[in-house]
Amino acid sequence: MALFSGVITMARKANNPTLVMLVQQIKAECWQHSRDPAFADLLEQAHAANCLPKGDPTRVDALRRSAAAISEYLVARLEADGRELDDAHGILHGDDTQPGWDDATGSMVERPKFLHLHLLLKFKGREASAAVEKLAQLLGVEVQYLEWDKSRGGAPVEVCGKKISQQHDNGLAYLTHVKFTDKFQYPPEQVASARGLDYKQVSRERHAAWLKGRAHIKTKRAKLEFEVFREMVLQGEVTRDQIMLTDELFDVYSRHQREIDDALSAYGQRRAYRAAAKLRAGEFSTHVVYVHGDAGIGKTRFATDLITAAIKAANGQGVRWQAYRAATGNPLDDWRGEEVILLDDLRASAMDANDWLLLLDPYNASPAKARYKNKGEVAPRLIVITATIEPVEFFFYARQKGNVDEALDQFIRRLASVVEVFRADDINRYLVQHIGKIDPYEWHPCGLPAAAHTPGVNGNSYHQHVAPPRELTYGPETSVVHDAVSAVVELLTGLAARSPDVPLSLVAGGAA
Repeated sequence: MALFSGVITMARKANNPTLVMLVQQIKAECWQHSRDPAFADLLEQAHAANCLPKGDPTRVDALRRSAAAISEYLVARLEADGRELDDAHGILHGDDTQPGWDDATGSMVERPKFLHLHLLLKFKGREASAAVEKLAQLLGVEVQYLEWDKSRGGAPVEVCGKKISQQHDNGLAYLTHVKFTDKFQYPPEQVASARGLDYKQVSRERHAAWLKGRAHIKTKRAKLEFEVFREMVLQGEVTRDQIMLTDELFDVYSRHQREIDDALSAYGQRRAYRAAAKLRAGEFSTHVVYVHGDAGIGKTRFATDLITAAIKAANGQGVRWQAYRAATGNPLDDWRGEEVILLDDLRASAMDANDWLLLLDPYNASPAKARYKNKGEVAPRLIVITATIEPVEFFFYARQKGNVDEALDQFIRRLASVVEVFRADDINRYLVQHIGKIDPYEWHPCGLPAAAHTPGVNGNSYHQHVAPPRELTYGPETSVVHDAVSAVVELLTGLAARSPDVPLSLVAGGAA
């Protein structure tokens, strides 16, 4: 029995890590030790040091002293339990940021990370250490906040006359991020040496070697992160815009361009087919908004504001929507399933009349023409069209292309809302009209010598000429003049009614 007991004890000691990195935020709720008033006070002091102005010359020393006090407290807890340390170095990271994508603005933004501690611990041996669960308990954190060396290889490195492992050297370098150009570079003076080697001396000796390791780290990270990156693309967590605007993502993309492009294409197809299935199931219907007004009046700005608000409203409900701005020629060539389509100043002749009818159909998903490869099914949530002419005139020209026999009504009834942008008293105003079935009226094509004037869909005059008039039964059911903000809110309310599976109405109503 004693023999087996000894074997078990040896096996347990073999699992004791000798090199451990603790990473934890400076929040009371993250530490079991915060029940000790002395430790809670140390956390408050750390926040006070981090709140000093970044240009203040005393800030680095204040952060080092706080890191030293917290590190000493934690090391003392380990040593009180019989653990023995060769080295212990701690640093408070208060200047780190992380890139985050803002769907509303369509750009990357830098968000600050919360103040956190890195504490690198080197034990004298496995007998002087303990199992990670025990170490976590002594340090007052959950096990997932400990990282430890699981490797056995690597030639030793001589530092300050002492041989240490390559993994220990890497850990020391990471404290200041010297090998990682995409991270904030901390000064060596900010690192607190609680036990063992003096960090400033280590940094002076190893700095040149650490700089040489940057290129190797960059290449290795790109290789290791590729599969994770590719999976994120396939899950829709990374978009092409994010890739092109983020240095770290673009670095991986540049080494695996074909594979990432294939993943982007595959995700776009899947997103499009999923949307089409939802459309067929009646979970939503496409909301089409037509914005018109004189050149330079601000149609594109208003359309962009509407799209930004819609994407933000969806994001607020945990649903990621993205926007696609079509080119003036072959407008759907680069569409990859984005939920919002902007057709900005597109001519009616950009697509055949039948293609317009299929694209704008609120209840049916249909294939769409593209130059190189047709799109399987197109079922966007929101389509915004901007033009200098009114919708009846716009679709009159579209109808002329392709000799389509469909009545002009078939185009107009696909619109949910029409917005006219105009100026009154030097202020932009927005006439929002919701389209529905109305009493029949005549519309006369314009552009030829006039014989009479007849009111159009928005009350404007159109020329009657020798071409036969068109009888229309779809037009504005309601007409209300708004400012830009209230116009967007009203249109979002309509979008919410068309997408009941995403509760946008709360955001549209200003409650969120």
